[in-house]
Amino acid sequence: MTTPHSAVPERSVVDRTLSILGAFDKDNRTLSLSDISRRAGLPVATVHRIVNKLQLWGALERSADGAYSIGLRLWETGSLAPRAATLAERALPHLVTLQAQSSAAAILAIREGAEGVCLGFVSCDAEFSGRWGDTGRRLPLHATAVGLVLLAHASESVQKEVCSGPLKAYTPHTVTDGALLERSLTKVRREGHAVMRGTLTEERDGFGMAVRDSRGAVIAAVGVFGPVEVVQPLRLAPQVRAAADAVARSLRADGSRATEVGA
Repeated sequence: MTTPHSAVPERSVVDRTLSILGAFDKDNRTLSLSDISRRAGLPVATVHRIVNKLQLWGALERSADGAYSIGLRLWETGSLAPRAATLAERALPHLVTLQAQSSAAAILAIREGAEGVCLGFVSCDAEFSGRWGDTGRRLPLHATAVGLVLLAHASESVQKEVCSGPLKAYTPHTVTDGALLERSLTKVRREGHAVMRGTLTEERDGFGMAVRDSRGAVIAAVGVFGPVEVVQPLRLAPQVRAAADAVARSLRADGSRATEVGA
């Protein structure tokens, strides 16, 4: 009788390839072969073989010192995603207006699984931009105003997944208790907006509202993030609501369709 070499099934070529691509993120844009091996949990020989094929196709690029980064062809492919590209394009003029009106960073985000994804960001806040302002940056749903809006309108299963934790504490003010987070989501649905006080970065607050399609389904969230003295909900609510409504109107006028966040 043949004895299996391992009780763990071998990962498919697709799984290994995705693990290699997933090794790169906003904080790890350039990686050596050994870095990729460690982050992907794969042998160096396996990584070397797959990386060579990805480089030939253009998904990865190799620098003069032998390090790898995401290639232009993969970026071109990713830019075709209609859910992100159309939303970002239609929202940008309204984010620029919102930033000018509010003097705070203006953000557009969608939900991807149990995380938010920044699709648009306009800011003069260099400190915040350097840490969270990249387009494509993953945003914690429980610690940002736009994230809380998206989570409040997500499916019950997604809400349960996030609230069951663990919930990372970014500051002493971050909500890390699942029951308290659930109550916050109820409040967001009741009031129509989310307010976050120093939960992602101390001394900076956030305010967010939903972007809805023609059926009323939430497809994204627009918000602002800035110093405590700038983010005043009563003053900002009309501005953020106007931006969210303008994005929604742009999408409807263009005939664009987006996926609701509860899906």
